[in-house]
Amino acid sequence: MQIQFGCFKCMFNMICDMAQKAFDDDARRRELLGELTQAAMANAGKCTPPEMASLLYGIYGQVTGVSDPFAEEKHHSTLLARELYPMLEVLVANADDPFVMAVKLAVGGNVIDFGATPFFKLESARDAIFATVSSPVDSAALAELKKRAVTAENIFYILDNCGEAVIDRLLIEQLGTEKITLGVRGKAIFNDITRSELAESGLGDLPVIDTGDNAPGVSLVNSSAEFLEKLRTADLVIAKGQGNFESLCDAPENGNIFFLFRVKCPVVEELTAAPAGSLQIRCGAPR
Repeated sequence: MQIQFGCFKCMFNMICDMAQKAFDDDARRRELLGELTQAAMANAGKCTPPEMASLLYGIYGQVTGVSDPFAEEKHHSTLLARELYPMLEVLVANADDPFVMAVKLAVGGNVIDFGATPFFKLESARDAIFATVSSPVDSAALAELKKRAVTAENIFYILDNCGEAVIDRLLIEQLGTEKITLGVRGKAIFNDITRSELAESGLGDLPVIDTGDNAPGVSLVNSSAEFLEKLRTADLVIAKGQGNFESLCDAPENGNIFFLFRVKCPVVEELTAAPAGSLQIRCGAPR
């Protein structure tokens, strides 16, 4: 998905937040604001929203020297999810269909997002995750995912955010850990998970491939050859989060990709014809 006109409001809000977070001095904030705005406008017509975030946070890191500005948020998100995990595990074990419950909770965990949801408060995540137990999902898409998962011998599971990744373990175990290769970001961006956070998330024992860059999604231009090859050759790809959807919904391989995410912005609402906050299970291009 290329950047749409509706993306600009969110993008400019992000730029303002970045400048404010970078410096205490207003003159330096204005200087960074101008540099980021110029870069955004020069590239808006030729990249996806996650690729834009990668570009802008690359500039932010060069100017500030801060390579992981969301490190604290990532750690606290993981701690919260680990606290909830035993209770979520019981919900899956006692469900009429543990696979369905694991999918719902895995998508529910996508609420933990400091990127697409800049005013997100971590304390709100607990109730939002448990509320997904009774949230509606596309039953036909879910049934197709379950069918494809049974026959798949190698599954590429592309993770999204810290905290959310802890909850993903519930679904990964339903799929069969022996089938799984994890996909993660190559460098820090927002609260997205990298190799560094896998062990703390309970996923350090699984094979992993990273994108090689810091897009909060999968750049078909900048991701590593190894990552793109796995994307192309896996029997089944599960891509978590709106950023992965934005960057891969137009990919040639998208017929083999199941997108699991919450709708978090008006542009994606319009693209998917789905309401904000809804749980989405989609295979391939938007219908």
